[in-house]
Amino acid sequence: MKISKFYFLSCAILFSVSVFTQNTYSETWFVNCCEYCKENPNDQGKIQTGNEYAWHNAHVSLLKRNYKRAKKYILEDRETNDSLKQLFENHLLYTLGVEEEAKRYLLSLRNTSNLNIKQFVFKNLGTCYLRKQEYDSANFYFEEALKVPLQHSYQFKTEIAENQAYILVFKKQYAQANEIYQEIVKTSKKKLDTHQIVKTYSNIGNSYFEQYKDELAKTYFDSAYVFSKPLKDLELKSTIAYNLYLLAEVSKTHESAIQYFKEYTMLNDSLQKQNMLWQVAQEKEAFNIAQKQAELDLKTAQRNLFMVISVGILLVLLIGFIFYRKLIKQNKKIKKLNHELNETNTVKNQLFTIIAHDLRSPVARLKQLFQLRTIKQDADGVLSDKKVSKIVDSLSLLLDNLLSWSLSQSDLLMVQKEWFPLWQIIHQIELQYQSLIDEKSIQFSVDIQKTILVYGDMEIFKIVIRNCLDNAIKFTPKNGKIVISGTVNNESFAVYITDSGIGIPEKVLKTIFDIKNNKSQEDTTGRKSSGLGLMLTKSMIQLNGGSIQIKSNPKGGTIVNISLPYKNVA
Repeated sequence: MKISKFYFLSCAILFSVSVFTQNTYSETWFVNCCEYCKENPNDQGKIQTGNEYAWHNAHVSLLKRNYKRAKKYILEDRETNDSLKQLFENHLLYTLGVEEEAKRYLLSLRNTSNLNIKQFVFKNLGTCYLRKQEYDSANFYFEEALKVPLQHSYQFKTEIAENQAYILVFKKQYAQANEIYQEIVKTSKKKLDTHQIVKTYSNIGNSYFEQYKDELAKTYFDSAYVFSKPLKDLELKSTIAYNLYLLAEVSKTHESAIQYFKEYTMLNDSLQKQNMLWQVAQEKEAFNIAQKQAELDLKTAQRNLFMVISVGILLVLLIGFIFYRKLIKQNKKIKKLNHELNETNTVKNQLFTIIAHDLRSPVARLKQLFQLRTIKQDADGVLSDKKVSKIVDSLSLLLDNLLSWSLSQSDLLMVQKEWFPLWQIIHQIELQYQSLIDEKSIQFSVDIQKTILVYGDMEIFKIVIRNCLDNAIKFTPKNGKIVISGTVNNESFAVYITDSGIGIPEKVLKTIFDIKNNKSQEDTTGRKSSGLGLMLTKSMIQLNGGSIQIKSNPKGGTIVNISLPYKNVA
């Protein structure tokens, strides 16, 4: 029985998938954008001294895998155009593992008119999706890169063909993958590209091994092994030796397996030593560059000595100017504080107006009912009692809102977040409003999974739902409809409260949460609402780490969208 098949294939994949760390096309693309390298081809891999060589030094550091120094140089670059520098920084991000941000930036450049950049973007988007194992998207962008009307280099076509063949192997379309690999071998032999021949032979061996054709797999692994002998790429040679070791283990040729494993171990040790020597060389190079930079800085300091003395003469004048600017700044700060104070007073006055308006109307109606009750004691008393109960409920909700709003504005409200069941909370509030719903014969329904938990302060969330449902009932006519539903939106759960009421004018929607604007609107009974509940709702949702949106329902009425973090316990 075959063993370690998955790991066996993964070793070779390191050389068949063009990730950024091995994407020679991308590295060469940046080299081709360097004017210094075009004029001095013999110095393409050498670090130069001076800020005018920042772009050159950045892409040389990228080739040498010194990403920290590459980032330093690109920040020092003042001559290269911004779009090219952003592409380089994005390339570094991907190389360092910040893949999603890098992919988003590449996606934003898909429609660029620069064909050279477009080809680069499509090719690397294909690589991004390939690395995430989204093979259809990867193949789409590889094909888009090939469609860009530019001359395609051997390097560019070979890397795309290699990646497309890998996708076919993954999809078990081995015959088509083999055709591509054979074409790569044919082209590589014409170009005398031994390194690419070795990689391709190794990939073909992997393909046959996946098909349990061990004899064919061994033939190609042996060819890769022979061709790799003169190469200096220890990592590639180590991988091939390890592949042959695994194949020998599967074939039960233990002597060969031991031989290949010893060779793999020796190559791996040599690779580690090489990496250590490479690191020492990089540090030595960095030291030499720093030494040259120090000499340059010394000469610059001497040259600028006269300028420093001249600046000293102007210092006295500058001190006076600084004090003058400071005085202006203080005056601006005072004006800003006055403006903020005026804003606060405006909000306060508006709040008092809202409170007066919201209290005056129910209190006046309550007074009227008591007067009628005194004059007329009959069967209408039962109806009056119901009206009084409604008014008291309305006043209670208003006072609760005022208290909660004032606490939220003064940072005195304690927020205790926890996971709680969404459906049960909404059902509790539904029961509280059942009499009002029945009175207006409203069709009410809840369409939310019982397994959904949301994260936040449960009591604060109840205040939010109560206010939203209260508004929906007030502004929905008799025989209307209210639906509370929910959907998953990325990492949040969106609760939708949809009514078939009279809706909200577009002009009011734009400033619905602004206390300074008058949003008074009559409900179905002719009573005016000031919008304090909505302002409270927004404050409560923000304290819960969520968001709220209100928009018009195209079918009539209003849709309130509340989003909170969630998890499904199904």
